[in-house]
Amino acid sequence: MKKQLSSLDLNFLVQELKSLEDSRIDKIYQHDKNIILFSFHKANIGKKLLRIDIGQSIYLVEEKEEFSETLGFGMFLRKHLDGYYLAEIEQLEPERILKLTFKIKDSKKYFYLEFFGKGNAIFCDEHNVIHNVLEQHEFRERVVKPKLKYVYPMMNYNLFDLKENDLINLFKNSKKETVVVSLATELGLGGLYSEEVCLLSGTDKKIIPQNINNEQIQSIIKSIKKIINNKINPSVVFDENNNVIDFIPFDFLFYKNNEKKEFLTFNDAVRYFHSQFKEIKETEYDKKLKSLLRIIEQQKQTLEEFRKDEKELREKGELIYHNYQLIKEVLEEINKASKKYSWKEIKEKLKGHKIVKEVIEKERKVVVEME
Repeated sequence: MKKQLSSLDLNFLVQELKSLEDSRIDKIYQHDKNIILFSFHKANIGKKLLRIDIGQSIYLVEEKEEFSETLGFGMFLRKHLDGYYLAEIEQLEPERILKLTFKIKDSKKYFYLEFFGKGNAIFCDEHNVIHNVLEQHEFRERVVKPKLKYVYPMMNYNLFDLKENDLINLFKNSKKETVVVSLATELGLGGLYSEEVCLLSGTDKKIIPQNINNEQIQSIIKSIKKIINNKINPSVVFDENNNVIDFIPFDFLFYKNNEKKEFLTFNDAVRYFHSQFKEIKETEYDKKLKSLLRIIEQQKQTLEEFRKDEKELREKGELIYHNYQLIKEVLEEINKASKKYSWKEIKEKLKGHKIVKEVIEKERKVVVEME
């Protein structure tokens, strides 16, 4: 699966996509349910194409793909946004949601793009009442359907305006086992940025959130602010096989040993990543092979445990064999004694015995020590 945009990725992208503001909509295309393309025209600049991969990404492209038709949702947008201008594009911080405001004369429309889960696209009127939505949903905390007001989920803390007490409370009440997972999910940093924050702040990413001290909290906040305010110097990241694996807005310690290709804009890096990324799909053969390999590995572990048990039992058997006469005599003496005395009395009499080290009264057993 391709990388989804994190909240910080969106923040850096929006800074560049602001250049689209005041552009007029030429055309809207939707040849695939999850791909929407806006064609804009801006005075003295010309045409710009904005591609939206629902739930995945948003970036400018050089040219439109060839296709024969536009699907229903795209046609609806065409009808209701014909002649409108993009007045503003903004992120609803700290959420992975973009809000596009369209205007024409006294009329205003809102178009929301959600980049979490499977993603969604929601078209609203000036009162934020939903006119149409790509995917209707009924969640416990909100309902996304036409004729209802658009309501979006909100994080408990805003990573773009993070205070020391916010992080103290977050870690104190965290339900995650490690600080890196807490930062990624409960603060909304995402996996990569959480790893980078831990590296920059010198924090052990595996530490339990409740064990973070004030000095570490201050260092973490400082690292988050450093990332947010960092100058954009984007690149894509390659693995050891020269495959594109990620895009980053600037150099990351996390990828210090990886090869990279630099770009002039973050948008260019994101576009290049999506054009080059090859998603590896697991075939049925691969799934069966993986299952068989897992079974073989489990069997190897079980066999190794059996071998350990076998060795231990063999050593015990050999020890008993070499001391058979001695063990036989001890057992005969205890059997004789049990006919005259109680096991409690036998235990008392055998205190300090050279061979019998323990008498278990309830189970009527003795523990002997042999060399």
